[in-house]
Amino acid sequence: MTKIKQESAQMVLMQRLKDALPSNLSLVDELADLLKVSNDSAYRRMRGETALSIEDIAAICKHFKLSFDAFLNSHDNGLVTFSYHQLNSHVNSYKEYLLNISNDLDKIMHYEDKQIIYAAEDIPVFHHFYHPELTAFKIFYWNKSILNSKGFEDIKFDKSLVSDELIEIANGILDRYSKIPSIEIWSDDTVTSTAKQIEFYWDAGIFSNKEDALLICDQVSLMIERIKKQAELNMKLDRENKPAGAENNYALYHSDVMIGNNCILVNMGGIKATYISYHTFNIMLTTNANFSNETDLWLKNLIRKSNLISGVAEKQRYQYFKRVEGVMKKLRDKIEAG
Repeated sequence: MTKIKQESAQMVLMQRLKDALPSNLSLVDELADLLKVSNDSAYRRMRGETALSIEDIAAICKHFKLSFDAFLNSHDNGLVTFSYHQLNSHVNSYKEYLLNISNDLDKIMHYEDKQIIYAAEDIPVFHHFYHPELTAFKIFYWNKSILNSKGFEDIKFDKSLVSDELIEIANGILDRYSKIPSIEIWSDDTVTSTAKQIEFYWDAGIFSNKEDALLICDQVSLMIERIKKQAELNMKLDRENKPAGAENNYALYHSDVMIGNNCILVNMGGIKATYISYHTFNIMLTTNANFSNETDLWLKNLIRKSNLISGVAEKQRYQYFKRVEGVMKKLRDKIEAG
C-alpha cells in the first residue's frame, strides 16, 4: 500500500515538472543531468518504476523551484512551503537579490503562455528601473535604511555610491519584465511609500542638497507619466519608450480596497507561482498548486471590485493619475519651500 501511494505522489510530481518545463526543453534530459543518471534511469523515475530518493526530491525541488509539498499529493494537509532569498547587511546580498529576480524572469520568458498579475501595495519595483537616478535612490534606500548594509552608514544619498553593475542588472530585469504580459492592480496608496521615502530622507537631511531631492521627485513624476502612457496604450514600453512585447500586454486597475501587501501571481505554461512580499521588499515564493489557485481566486475577486483605468477608460484614468500627481506636487512644494 505504501508503494502505491509513493508512486502516485511521484507521478504527481512528474506531472508538475512537465507543466513547469518550457516546451523547448526535454524533461528526461533535465532529470538525467540533474540526478546524474542515464536517460533510461530518468525514464524509469518518470514512469514511477524507480522510486525517487529523498536526495532526488530535494535536488528536483531546489532546481525547479517547486515546493516540497508538491510531492506530498495532498489537498487537505494545509501545509505550504515557501522559498526565499536570505538578505543580510553585506552589499552583495542585494546584488544576489536582484540576480534572483532576473533569473526568475528569465525562466518565465521561456514560456509562450505567460502572465504576471501584480497586486501592488507599492509601485512595482520594475517601473523604477526606467530611470537611472531613481533606480540608484531605491537601491541606496533599501541598502541603507532596510538592510543596514556596510558602507552606507552615516552617509548622504549619492547616486555614485550605487555601482554600475547593480544598475545594469536592474536594466536587465526591466528588459525582461517589459516583454511579459501583465495585469497590475493599484490603490490610492500605491505611490505613497516612495513619496514617504523621499520625504523621510529630506526631513532627515540624507539628501546632500535640494537639487538631488527634486531630481528624484521629477523622476518619480516621469515614471508615473510613463505608466499612465502604458495604461493609455494597453502596452508596455521599453527603455526607449517603444512598444515592448505583444500588443495589449498591459492592463491597469484601480482598487478602492486596501491591498495590504505586494502579491504576485505568475502563470507560466500549466503552472502557477505565487510571490508574497515581507520585510519591506523581500519576497517569498511558492508553487503550491492549492495556495496559488486560492491566490488566483483572490486576485480575480479583487479585479472584479476594481475599476479598469487602462485602454478606453479615459475619465477614470485621468482622475486616478491626477490624485497620484497631487501627492508628488505636494512633496515637491515642501522641498522647494525648505
